[in-house]
Amino acid sequence: MEAKIMKKIKKQLISLLCGALLLFSPMAARATEAPYQPFALDQWGSTMPVPSGYLPTRSIGGAELGLGDFKDASDMFYCAEQGELYIADSGNMRIVVLDESLQVIRCWTELTLEDGSAYQFVNPQGIYVRDGLVYIAEMGRQEIVVCDREGQVSNIFGAPVSPLLPENFKYQPHKVVVDAAGRIYVLSKGVYQGIVYLEPDGSFIKFFGPNDVEMTLKRKAMKIWKSILSEQAASTMQTFNPIEYSNLFLSEDGYIYATAAGYADAKTESNAITKLNPLGINMLHIKFGKETLFSDVAVDESGVTTLLEVKTGVIYQLDKDGMLMFTMGGKGEQVGLFRNPVSLVQVKDKIYVLDAEKNTITEFERTEFGELVWTAVNLFNEGFYEESIGPWQEVVRRNSNYLVAYACMGKVYYQLGEYDKAMYYDRLANTKDSYSDAYKAASLQKMRESFGTIVLGIVLIAAAVMFVKYRKKRKGASV
Repeated sequence: MEAKIMKKIKKQLISLLCGALLLFSPMAARATEAPYQPFALDQWGSTMPVPSGYLPTRSIGGAELGLGDFKDASDMFYCAEQGELYIADSGNMRIVVLDESLQVIRCWTELTLEDGSAYQFVNPQGIYVRDGLVYIAEMGRQEIVVCDREGQVSNIFGAPVSPLLPENFKYQPHKVVVDAAGRIYVLSKGVYQGIVYLEPDGSFIKFFGPNDVEMTLKRKAMKIWKSILSEQAASTMQTFNPIEYSNLFLSEDGYIYATAAGYADAKTESNAITKLNPLGINMLHIKFGKETLFSDVAVDESGVTTLLEVKTGVIYQLDKDGMLMFTMGGKGEQVGLFRNPVSLVQVKDKIYVLDAEKNTITEFERTEFGELVWTAVNLFNEGFYEESIGPWQEVVRRNSNYLVAYACMGKVYYQLGEYDKAMYYDRLANTKDSYSDAYKAASLQKMRESFGTIVLGIVLIAAAVMFVKYRKKRKGASV
């Protein structure tokens, strides 16, 4: 008993020593350069300080680019194929294109129609690029305009016409994405039925993936009561429509991520973000809090998700399993803080955030600690499980409270078939589902390992029983 107590005390002292070393390490000193305190979550869901995964490096506006100030800029899109960053500078009625170092490539104040005349922007709100074509959600003209990288218009899709559309349907496109088959997904202001889903020729297919309305007991009761009342009385009652979406992101594996424009009410958690499969079914069921609103989302090829929160201005970066990797940003006037962040993109090891009120683009660059975590994550995602152990151990050495490392090491050892080690790290990370899986696998493994011994024991017992019966039978026969 005394030995166990001493062991526990020793463990606590080691943890405290690691924390003290971290405080005086160069990495910790660098974290103080940020105008915010990065945090992670402990086993109980409480926040705790951690080293910065990203640091703000600069903030620039249109004036610094020689274009004049941005005005109510609303959207950004990064085209990895061309290494170009597109900005919908809505208030100035223009599209700005930058390279990866944030240098101006071109600036469109108008496009060129097939007959050579000019297409004038009124209120370009959303932008998307695929296969060399630029899709612009022109809300002021109530249409989607398509052009090439030189600004030559190839298509204009006006308001869709279909008997499936409601009579009061008003088309105000403000966000757009396009899948590999050329099908167009449009967010229209004030439309709560879901995403406007169009064929490549612009014809209406259906409303896609409406946001779920949580059916609370109160809402169920009201629905039943409404069915009993007369049509006139029922029309005066409160209706619970799905919440419209505020932004879209199409991942490389074909899923559409959509952020909600609001929340149901203060008493219920909402789907602040959904992950829609090709059938329009939400595959993501993470609850983010009762009044959490995201203005944008980006997902990389490894499944790492970066979210931009509206009210706090905080950027959250989650691994593919939804565990919090890094936070950055906040509300304020310093570089790295925002007033009204509306859009973000990830460009290799950097994150760019567009602020519609400051009229700036803020650049966040990955730190040494961030690179270490990303190295470990990428090695694991690519199947190099053993190779990822070293980087994760280094992460833990630098910050013993970084739970993502323990959770990922649990996954590593599970994949390697070392289930006891997996359970150890799952316990540290408090990942109950992973611990349960490792426990079941360990039990099955032990059963298989001892199967031969069990069978041999059964055989020996059966033989002994048969021998005893045989002896009794012989003895009875001799009498």
